[in-house]
Amino acid sequence: MAPRRRWSEVAESRQLVFLRHAPTISNHKQVYMGSLDVPASPEGLQLAAASAEDWDSFNFTVCYCSPLSRASATAEMLFPQLIPVPDVRLSERHLGEWQGMPKGEVRSRFPQAFLASGHLDPGFTPPGGESLEAFSARIEGFLADAGSRGESEVPAVVCHNGWIRTALHLIGQIPLHEIYAADVEFLVPTVVDIVSPRGAGATR
Repeated sequence: MAPRRRWSEVAESRQLVFLRHAPTISNHKQVYMGSLDVPASPEGLQLAAASAEDWDSFNFTVCYCSPLSRASATAEMLFPQLIPVPDVRLSERHLGEWQGMPKGEVRSRFPQAFLASGHLDPGFTPPGGESLEAFSARIEGFLADAGSRGESEVPAVVCHNGWIRTALHLIGQIPLHEIYAADVEFLVPTVVDIVSPRGAGATR
């Protein structure tokens, strides 16, 4: 089996645009979703549809999305002219027993999962959940593949908060301990320049 390419081994510089899916009811209720297939709220999808024309200037030619319905439905609303291409590597991190659990309950039952800053420790693996190493491996795999495609492809990527924040760490934009220190805004682009060799990256 050929070794997995890291994103930093991509031969050329490439720009990727990431968007977090529309809000869900669970977001408002402060519940950990992880890889549960929680749908976007009707109001959230209406916001996505209302912003569709805002993306025309990006001239996207393809939209990759997480297969979870909150992301795929958002992609359909944002880019009605494109057929979203689901990629399982874009799914949010699996949080095991924490999925569906209120964040306050997780904090009280698993205090060891939190840093002194109070933020969730990305290196802590929830019981039955996905390790940071496994999560990072599939993110890096997607980045490497997306970065190696031809210049004629202009991709939009609709996925999740934890996915985008971990990707920003992997390209050197934020330190490990800050992955969960802030949230990515819903429906707001995170534009990333992936530059090789040696993994230099820039966001704006």
